[in-house]
Amino acid sequence: MSHSVAAAPLIGRDEELARLAGVLERARAGTAGAVLIAGDAGVGKTRVLDEVAVRAAGAGMTVLTGHCVDLGDVGLPYLPFTEILGVLADDERFAAALAAHPAVDRLLGAGSDAARDAGGRLRLFEGIAGLLADLSDIAPLLLVLEDLHWADQSSRDLLRFLLSRGILQRPAGGAPTHRLAVFASYRADDLHRRHPLRPLLAELVRLPAVERLELRPMGDAEVARLVRALRTGPVPDGTVRRIVERAEGNAFYAEELLAASDMEAGGVPSGLADVLLIRFEQLSDTAQQVLRTAAVAGRRVEYDLLRDAVRLPEDELESALREAVERQLLVPGHGDTYSFRHALAREAVYADLLPGERSRQHGAFARLLASRGHPAESAAERAHHYRESHDLAEALAASLEAADHAQRVGAPAEELRQLETVLDLWSSVDPAARPAGEGIDSVTLT
Repeated sequence: MSHSVAAAPLIGRDEELARLAGVLERARAGTAGAVLIAGDAGVGKTRVLDEVAVRAAGAGMTVLTGHCVDLGDVGLPYLPFTEILGVLADDERFAAALAAHPAVDRLLGAGSDAARDAGGRLRLFEGIAGLLADLSDIAPLLLVLEDLHWADQSSRDLLRFLLSRGILQRPAGGAPTHRLAVFASYRADDLHRRHPLRPLLAELVRLPAVERLELRPMGDAEVARLVRALRTGPVPDGTVRRIVERAEGNAFYAEELLAASDMEAGGVPSGLADVLLIRFEQLSDTAQQVLRTAAVAGRRVEYDLLRDAVRLPEDELESALREAVERQLLVPGHGDTYSFRHALAREAVYADLLPGERSRQHGAFARLLASRGHPAESAAERAHHYRESHDLAEALAASLEAADHAQRVGAPAEELRQLETVLDLWSSVDPAARPAGEGIDSVTLT
């Protein structure tokens, strides 16, 4: 049965919208300002900017939006700014101002070759700053730059000039006088340690007229509201709970999981998996191998266990882990552990494994855990790995150990779950391979 899905509403961003509205209000009054909006992919940056743009337009501001595009190492110079100029060219209110600034022709690739030398580039930047200042005299402006993490070097340089020396520059003893606001968004989870945007952000946030706003993941109650608002009909409570648990506050993930809830019995929806695997596929082959192995271990893995499972020289393993951490796929934790930054990323990497590869890796983890100390404490984990490696006899024995351990530590729910697993496995295991001992017959009741 299919259900229609409504347009995504904006939920749980009242505080962020209030901050941005304050910047817009000050800009309309003649105090220019900028906000750098950070957030993970899918957390809702574009949705917030769309809402802000509607409100700004309703308050009489002219909204100009430029997008940065991922073109690998070959970026188109000034792409978001040329997009903005293209929009301005269609607005009769600004025709005279555009005609008065030769910087427009330069930025669009026309004009003299003077822009190619250092002085010409400076005049180009000054010309764009002057153009924006003149436009803000005609109507208050909101300049929106989306996906700054993909910006080309020339666009980053121009933005640095505009915010540090151009449109936000404070006259001596006074505040900025332009009726202009700049909102620029970027993916925080894409900024690895050597990303070229990082030094620019560090420089810009020190400027008095520049703020940084981080869009954090939504709360569980907000995700539940979003899921119910997206569906025109009722959504079963169980479906809502599963989506809330898996989305971990990410609005895009919640939307994708809901859209796939009627079509897929489990796993990560194919469209979402493709998005999640993009960053994974940018890693080196060694780092990808390490992440595949870590995905079999679960959401979190101890360094020693991962080292023994992946069987790489320690320096290669540490280099691969550093790469995965810098790409914000893994997060180092307490006790020398590493966790996937988002559970769905782990699920996507795990689902991408070949069946034989997955089974072999589970078996390796089960044997490694069995060879370590404190076997009772790892029994449940071993049972899981043995089941996934299709070693049902060992899975049965480990499940019995896990049930006994849960009983001794006073965890009846976990004990019952393990005993149910024992009952499921019992008939699939050859009688000669079944564990024997006191209490086995009464537990299985076969």
